Amino acid sequence: MVAFPCPGGRIAIVGVGYTGLPLALGFATAGLTAVCLDNDAEKIAALAERRSYLPDVSDAELGAEAQKLIPTTDPQTLASVDAIVICVPTPLTETGEPDLAAVFAATDAVGPRLRRGSVVVLQSTVPPGTTAGLAQRLHELSGLRAGVDFHLAHAPERIDPANKAGWTLANTPKLIGGLTPACAAAGAELFGLVTEQIVPVSSLEVAETAKVYENTFRMVNIALTYELADLCRELGISVNDVIDAAATKPYGFLAHRPGPGVGGECIAVDPMFLRYVAEGTGVSLPMITQAYQRIRSRPETVTERLADLLRDEGSDLAGSRVLVVGAAYKPGVGDTRNAPAIDLIRALRAGHAKVSYTDPMVSNLVVDDEVVPRVDWDRESVSTFDCLVLTTPHEQIMRRPLWYAAPMLLDCWNVVTAGDGVVHL
Repeated sequence: MVAFPCPGGRIAIVGVGYTGLPLALGFATAGLTAVCLDNDAEKIAALAERRSYLPDVSDAELGAEAQKLIPTTDPQTLASVDAIVICVPTPLTETGEPDLAAVFAATDAVGPRLRRGSVVVLQSTVPPGTTAGLAQRLHELSGLRAGVDFHLAHAPERIDPANKAGWTLANTPKLIGGLTPACAAAGAELFGLVTEQIVPVSSLEVAETAKVYENTFRMVNIALTYELADLCRELGISVNDVIDAAATKPYGFLAHRPGPGVGGECIAVDPMFLRYVAEGTGVSLPMITQAYQRIRSRPETVTERLADLLRDEGSDLAGSRVLVVGAAYKPGVGDTRNAPAIDLIRALRAGHAKVSYTDPMVSNLVVDDEVVPRVDWDRESVSTFDCLVLTTPHEQIMRRPLWYAAPMLLDCWNVVTAGDGVVHL
């Protein structure tokens, strides 16, 4: 079996998005040649020009490892590598089930080109049992047996785009589960090149389940903050003050904050992987189901709250000019995947509001095949709207508090001092 690092070692990263590109850069920095395989020609062209499309990777970092990063759309390059890490997205289908099409497509690209002694690692978030299921698929395509002729492991990603707390690929603990103990050891040796702390677990399924449980834990607690926020509003107290007070307890409490909903492909997606597997075993997960419904309905709650506020002012949501302030799913990124602003725009349109958005990191936005007008974050533009809804508190926006130029701001994060037209969700 291959040992890492090895002279002239080559690794392929299949899928170079938010998780794959930092990983490829990490391996290149560690001395390996990193083949960056993706079917998105625009990403590959950007990498060829050493242009980053991620907030956590700079052009300078790409340029520094230019000789060791090999961008390509050709799966044939997989035939020359010693290790392969699959980092493709795993969203939900329209019916709420895991969409593993990209994982299977990546596996089908790897299989015919798999070399004896290779290490294959699935990093994509998947329902428990998925990685083990790939062993047979790879065997049929390659004739090689997982755990005998090549190593198969699962090492779930723990990437937090635009993280400001200092957590990176290098210092975030990495879970590793293998089909066999030798597979786990090979995965640990590989990721030990880029991660300071490797956490071996007892099986592929433990690694898979731990990942989806991490984000399910967050989802349930965020849903709880929505109920707390509703109660605090009726009590006339600040929900953030309550959470800050509770967070002074040095044990047994972890602060989560209410907002307009959750987005990205972690909290908004992963809990459904657990529910999907549970349904297959006959186990009921009512708490997860209810929490998921609560977070998914949060944008509608925002719309209802705004409609009530407008009625209190003698106006109506229908016909009102509403500016959604922030379209990305979190501050500091331009990613709109599952962003609560998208569902909020849908709900506002259903209420016949005239909706526009502003976001310094999102240059264009289309919702349900209809372009959402974009305006600049300046006083003249803001003053033309009847109300604003703060959905994503980007630093660029918070540095320029222009909400007082409009008659009303509905602050979904409780970060702007209430009063003078500023109302908390």
